[in-house]
Amino acid sequence: MSKYKQLGKNTALVFIGNIGSKMIAFLMLPFYTKWLSVEDYGTSDNALIYVSLLIGIVTLSISESIFIFPKDQDFKVQKRFFTSGLVYSGLLLIITGFVLYGVRGLLLKGNLLKSITDNMGYIYLLVVSLFFQTFLQQFSRSINSIKVYAISGVVLTLLTTILSLILIPEYKLDGFFIAQILSFLISAAYTLVHSKSYQYFSLKELNFEKYGEMAKYSIPLIPNAIMWWLVGSLNRPLMEEYLGMHAIGLFAVSNKFPSLINVLFSVFMVSWQISVIEEYKKENYKEFYNHIFKLVFAFLLLCVMMISVLSKTLTGLVADAKFIESWKYIPILSLSVLFSSISGFVGCNFSATRESRYYFYSSVWGAVIAVVFNLILIPIWGLYGAVTAIVFSHLIMALSRIIYSWKIVKIEKIHLYLLMLVICLAVVLVSSFIQNNFIIIITMFTGFILLGLLMKKDVVLGLQMIKLKLKNNNEFK
Repeated sequence: MSKYKQLGKNTALVFIGNIGSKMIAFLMLPFYTKWLSVEDYGTSDNALIYVSLLIGIVTLSISESIFIFPKDQDFKVQKRFFTSGLVYSGLLLIITGFVLYGVRGLLLKGNLLKSITDNMGYIYLLVVSLFFQTFLQQFSRSINSIKVYAISGVVLTLLTTILSLILIPEYKLDGFFIAQILSFLISAAYTLVHSKSYQYFSLKELNFEKYGEMAKYSIPLIPNAIMWWLVGSLNRPLMEEYLGMHAIGLFAVSNKFPSLINVLFSVFMVSWQISVIEEYKKENYKEFYNHIFKLVFAFLLLCVMMISVLSKTLTGLVADAKFIESWKYIPILSLSVLFSSISGFVGCNFSATRESRYYFYSSVWGAVIAVVFNLILIPIWGLYGAVTAIVFSHLIMALSRIIYSWKIVKIEKIHLYLLMLVICLAVVLVSSFIQNNFIIIITMFTGFILLGLLMKKDVVLGLQMIKLKLKNNNEFK
């Protein structure tokens, strides 16, 4: 029993360490949109998108390895992994600085991606500071400093908030970047000191073989990360080229609302991954999987419909008036989160069977669709083309994972999910394109009632299970 308590405790601390940094972009949205112009907010979002791509490539995703390899090793071996990861990644970051300087010159000559060339220095500093923050936080978790790991995430969130409130009103876009960089660096320093990670640094223990072990694990993760970047972020350079920074600013705001579903779902996924691995080889796995899939699918549909119906109201409450137009794209973007969440849910089967290649295959399909649809639709439909491309790329990724996992476990009554999806799609389209509150409300309630009827048996079963659990607990007492 103690193992499960420890797992629960660690999961909670890991959640605390991550949730703040994931939520900060949304919580600060009213202030960002008030102090920054639409173009500047688009530029800030654009820069962070490129940072998310560069961080994994230029450091070979070593931050993903530094949690795994030193864990449960003796002190000397941990020093070798820590020192080697830090030193060789530092060298790669130095080389990256020169490369980015050259790339900036080429972009300036071609008059391309002005938002990037104007802020290349900030992008480089963001990559460097984010690497150190992530590397040190992950290493603290590896050496079982879980509390430091969690508090480090809280420190990062608080610093981002405080420094943004101080710097952005005065320095605008420059203040945004400086607040981000300082937050990463100070959070990294906190982790370094309080986890006592500095004790693990010794140039005498520098070992290229240990670095090679970590790189051998982390490098194969890079193509998959690039595929995901193409699915979710390829539209940025295309939007900058065809639509301008104003459009990117609107897109960035509209994308923040559906991302709330992702944050909630990521909490569930921590437990779901464990359950799949534990239950996979048991006889009733198929029944268990299908029951949870139906409940999760229905919950996601409800979230999508609620955000779609309330999109205009939420945008008016949270974002500045100059961003109000962004509400139009929220309902359609919510569909992309639905499909990406299903991808994550189904993909756990590949972890249980250790067939991780299917993660990559499905990501490739999604990336191909993203490239083709973005190139075709953005010049024709503008922002609607960008959001449509994202929806279709995540849809294809979800379908491919369902197909790949079909031999592992089949989804029963697939027609039921198609019917539920049609109901949700109707609510999304009405919310996006019909400017009549009465029709929107009627559509929403109709959708909720139909979903309730389709899920009646599952709701009753769930209530019976809760009732039985409460009864057993009372008898135990």
